[in-house]
Amino acid sequence: MPASRREAVEQLRECLREGRSVLVVGEAGVGKTALAARALEGLVIDGRAPFVVALTGASSRGGMPLSGLEPLLGDDLLTIGSFARTVRALGHSLTELAGDAPLVLRLDDAHLLDDASAQALAWVVRQRAVLLVATSRPSGASDSPWLELWKDDVVERIDVAAFTLAETEQWLAGELGGTPTSDTVRRIWGETRGNVFHARELVRTERSSGGLREYDGVWMWTGRATPGSRLLEIVENDVARLSPDAHRALEAVALLCPVPLRLVLDVVPRSAVDELTHTGVATLRPQPSAGGSEIVVDLAHALYAEAVRARVPGGRRREVLDLVAGSTHAASGASLMRSVMLAMDSGIVVGRPRFEAAVAEAFTLQQPDVVIRLVDLALRAAPVGSEYWACLMNWRGEAWWSQSELVRAGRDATTVLETLRELPALDAGLVRRLVDAVQILAASLHVSGTDVSDALEIVTSTQRWLESVDAPGDWAEELDATRLVRLGWAGRAQQTRKDALAMLNGPRVPATAVRLVAPTLVGLADAGRFADARDLAERHLHVAQTVTDRYRWGVGEIYVVDVLTRLWAGDLTVLEEENLRILDANPVAIDWVALQAAKGIAGILFGAWSQAAMELRAANARLRVNDRGGMIAFTTAAEALAVAASGSTNAARHLLLSVEAAPLRSAAALEPEIRLLKLDALAWLRDPGVKVEASMLAQWSRDRGAFRVELEALHRFVRAGGRSPDVLERVAVLARQVEGARAAAVAAHIDAMVADDVDLTRIAERDLNRCGLWLAPLEPPVALTPREREIASLAAGGMTSRAIAARLTLSVRTVDSHLARVFSKTGVHSREGLVTVLR
Repeated sequence: MPASRREAVEQLRECLREGRSVLVVGEAGVGKTALAARALEGLVIDGRAPFVVALTGASSRGGMPLSGLEPLLGDDLLTIGSFARTVRALGHSLTELAGDAPLVLRLDDAHLLDDASAQALAWVVRQRAVLLVATSRPSGASDSPWLELWKDDVVERIDVAAFTLAETEQWLAGELGGTPTSDTVRRIWGETRGNVFHARELVRTERSSGGLREYDGVWMWTGRATPGSRLLEIVENDVARLSPDAHRALEAVALLCPVPLRLVLDVVPRSAVDELTHTGVATLRPQPSAGGSEIVVDLAHALYAEAVRARVPGGRRREVLDLVAGSTHAASGASLMRSVMLAMDSGIVVGRPRFEAAVAEAFTLQQPDVVIRLVDLALRAAPVGSEYWACLMNWRGEAWWSQSELVRAGRDATTVLETLRELPALDAGLVRRLVDAVQILAASLHVSGTDVSDALEIVTSTQRWLESVDAPGDWAEELDATRLVRLGWAGRAQQTRKDALAMLNGPRVPATAVRLVAPTLVGLADAGRFADARDLAERHLHVAQTVTDRYRWGVGEIYVVDVLTRLWAGDLTVLEEENLRILDANPVAIDWVALQAAKGIAGILFGAWSQAAMELRAANARLRVNDRGGMIAFTTAAEALAVAASGSTNAARHLLLSVEAAPLRSAAALEPEIRLLKLDALAWLRDPGVKVEASMLAQWSRDRGAFRVELEALHRFVRAGGRSPDVLERVAVLARQVEGARAAAVAAHIDAMVADDVDLTRIAERDLNRCGLWLAPLEPPVALTPREREIASLAAGGMTSRAIAARLTLSVRTVDSHLARVFSKTGVHSREGLVTVLR
């Protein structure tokens, strides 16, 4: 249970112990009933377990006053006349049921209770004759008598919100009994907006259909959200009370949501919309628009809308969708994507701006299958050889590429190239689409090939042909950028850095040069030029935002690589929550697997090995299915380090063998870091060849200008016993050349080790920990469990029990229990003493 729910449960219990009634308020399906039930489990009031009476407002029958209290009033219901007699009978009934025990009346769906029942119950609560735990939707909580009870401080109100993304991830891991991949968490949260009931129904449906499956303890969702039978039944129950006009309004909102209120009012009267909002089926909220803002009508969660849509007849669907076919209102996310697809499936012509916005949303939501379906529909009306046809084909190729369907991606790009080259003449727009096709084809060839030569050949041959036909436009710079991008990711940044920086620092940067930023950042960081890397990232994030029509992945790529390079510099503040929320506040097309891998890297840098191993295992499970960037060698090396540090020797060696077998291809730019991760994994495995491997890595890095990695490799060499004068001289040079707090801490640690100063060495190790480097012990390890070793390492690094608990998502008591066992096993009695033991 997420912390926010545990706090709400404890707040509710505390209110009941103090003799205060509680109104639990939240939208349908957020878990109000479950929260109330959890709070009443094992509750003790004044030393006694309360007697709980359960009622539901759903039992009220329209047109029959007091029907909601029938379970309590029984046969007296038909003979009760006045209000006074009603409340006396109600009080007498409750007193008889409870006897001497404290009485708690649990009322679900208070907003559905008939007015007479609600007023009678409110009077009893005011007399303190009963403790009430009621659940209600927000619309009902704003009505009489519940609003007055709260305003008069008779009842405490506890609001329950839907799960956040982080809470959904925590809940999902518990529900599945394993680690969900990051893209799975985000898709489920996006479909349900954190509504726990709908999330549970979606998980059940997708598990039974096979769309949500377990792969070696990691859960991945590859299906498409469909409402299950239970959800359809809930929808039927929710809309059964609606009037015919409200039914029509609900259909319109479900098909178009979110939809401007002004459009809905073209179909139904305002009273129908008010009925939807009053029952909690729909909500009204302001949304930014071109003119400022406007009120839109929306359903609380996408899966609910899907269930309503399943009930709408075809003719009615077309009638409603026609309303917004050419609209440009500011719908976004899955709702826009679905409404466009529904319209096109129904044969309605959708305006190009709205269609393109839907395609962009599908890419952002990591649903390339939806892009392919949308493009297939649009291609029916696009003349072959036109600029728009080429644009659509490139989008489909990009979608195939993002699914690692590299052959299909290459086929679509090749079709564009061949078709446009057959045209009698090319204008600047067609040339631009041709260049975009070259980008897709070159990337596909690079990821699928053994080296970069095939990708470079397609760039060169296209450049020659465009020269021969004197093609218009700035294609020469665009293709130069493509060539540099491929060489950069191929690990040749040292050779191309001058040209890359000249292009990126020029007065007019080609749109496609945004692709060049990420590999250039990696090259600058490897050279130790972190200030230049940071400046480059800051300047081009804005540029990337303005050219998403040419390269939609630019913002996400720059953000992720910028975070990575700052971590290499020893700047761990970039991992603070406020810095990571930017992507949730401003959604962009980003590789969610890369984000999950980044979480794993963060775990390594904080010494949280088990957490790091879990995140990296999830990322690698997804990459084995879809590795469009060739990143699996990097993430597997990181997992090997985390697993080795956790004490799983055989698993770590198996992962290291997997790294050797994984071709680098378009991830060759990360080879220096991959080798460093492997070296550190060998150190944790106490491999006798660490000293030799460190020396070889240092020389290899020096030859390639990867001075950051060279310094780190020499550090591992010295720590393994190397003390040659030329090494120490080289360290002094690198310490001046490589920027960042981590490089300074590494150099200081080398100096302390060479001087055999134990105190300085210990201080330097603490500084290394603060910069994200946790060294393997040099002495035979004490027999600690992986969790004990993890907690001991963090404690030795100066962290308090509370800080360790927050980092590892444990209780402080659990952390202290582990530390007590560590002290017992090691024979030390302080956190400072752990430093020597763990060395």
